[in-house]
Amino acid sequence: MYSREIFLNTLNFEKGQRTLKWEFGFWGGTIKKWRNEGYIEKTKFTRDILYGEFINGPGIQYPMPSYDEDVLFATDLKEVFKLDNGPAPFPFNWFYFPRFEKVVLEQTSEKVKYIGSDGITRIAFKDERSMPLWVDHPIRNESDWETIKEEKLNLLNFAERFTVKDIKNAVKNLKNRDFPLILYGSPIGFFGILRFMIGEENLYLWYYDKPDFIRKIIEYLCEFWLEIAEELTSLADFDYGYFFEDMAYNNGSLISPSIFKEFMMPYYKKLIDFAKSKGVKHFIVDSDGFIEDLIPLFIECGMTGMLPFEIRSGNNIERIRNKYPKFHILGGIDKTALESKEKIDLELEKVSRMIPFGGYIPYIDHAVPPNISWENFKYYRNKLNEIIDSTRVL
Repeated sequence: MYSREIFLNTLNFEKGQRTLKWEFGFWGGTIKKWRNEGYIEKTKFTRDILYGEFINGPGIQYPMPSYDEDVLFATDLKEVFKLDNGPAPFPFNWFYFPRFEKVVLEQTSEKVKYIGSDGITRIAFKDERSMPLWVDHPIRNESDWETIKEEKLNLLNFAERFTVKDIKNAVKNLKNRDFPLILYGSPIGFFGILRFMIGEENLYLWYYDKPDFIRKIIEYLCEFWLEIAEELTSLADFDYGYFFEDMAYNNGSLISPSIFKEFMMPYYKKLIDFAKSKGVKHFIVDSDGFIEDLIPLFIECGMTGMLPFEIRSGNNIERIRNKYPKFHILGGIDKTALESKEKIDLELEKVSRMIPFGGYIPYIDHAVPPNISWENFKYYRNKLNEIIDSTRVL
C-alpha cells in the first residue's frame, strides 16, 4: 500500500487501516553518536553533518524548495526501520526569489556571524550546537518591505521559481506518486514567517504600534500565495495543506487570541477556502510548544490537525483526542521517554490506545536528541513498528 493511500486513509479515519511509520527527524549529533554505538550506515550523507543541525525524517516535508538545498534527509534510517515515504511539496519556491546572498561577516574558531539566504543576520556556533542569536532581520521599516516585495516577492519570474529543470516531466511523475503531496508548506503562515522577516520583538511591538503596516504585509503575502496556488493546482492534485507557525512556547501561545483573530484567521481562511475549492480536505499546522489552547482557533480557521505535540510542554494527546475526536494528531511521543526501555514501554502504551480512534500518526515529538542511545532508539522504533502493524482503526 502506498504511503499516500495510508496517509489519506488515516486522515479520513478509515476503519481497518494501519497508520503510517514516520519519524520527525534527528539531531546531527545523535547520528554521530550512534555511529560509535554500532550504527553502520549503508547510505551515506552527501556531506559531513553538524552536531546541532536538523536531519529530516519522513514525518516532515522534504525537500525544502522555499529555502536552500542544503537540508539533509535521513535516508539510511528510513531504510533501516522500513519507514513509509513522507510528504513532499511541489518543486516550487514560495518565498524569496532570488534568495539573499549568504555572507560571512565575522568568525572565530567556534562562532560565525553571517547573513543567511533568508536575509536574517545570525551569530551561531559553527557546529550549530544551540539555537543561534538572531541579531538583524531584512525588514526594519516600510522602505525595506517595499524593496523586498519588489525584488524578491513577485511572480514576474514565475517559471524560474520551479526548482526542477523539467517541470513537465515532474508533473507527469506526480500523477503516480507514492507519497502525500503538500499544497502551501513551510514557510507559509502568518506569524512564523513574520518573525523571520521582521524579528520577534519588532513584530510584537508593531502589532500595536503599526497594525496597518503588519496588515499590509499579511494581505500581500496572502494574495501572493493564492496566485501561486492557483497556478500549481492547475498542474497537480494535492493531498493536504501544510502550514508553518511555531507560535507557542512551553507555557502557551506567543500571541493573544485577539491578535490571532485579527492578523491571522481571515487570511488562513482565504488560503484554506481556496484549497477546499480545489478538492483539498485536510490542513495541518506545525507549531512547537504548548499548543492545546490554540487548537480551537485553528479549527475555526479550517485546520484539521497539528504536529508535533511536544509532551514536555504539557500537551496531552489523549486529552486532545477526547476533546476533539476528529482532529488529526501527528507526533506526540515524548522524546525523553527514550532514555530507558521501561519508559519506552510505558509511553508506547498510549500509542496502542490512540491508533484505534484513527486520525493519528505516531512519532517522536521533535528531533531525536543526542542523549538517546542507538540501542534504545532501535528498541523504541522496532516496538512502535510492531504496534502499528498489529493495530487497526476500529
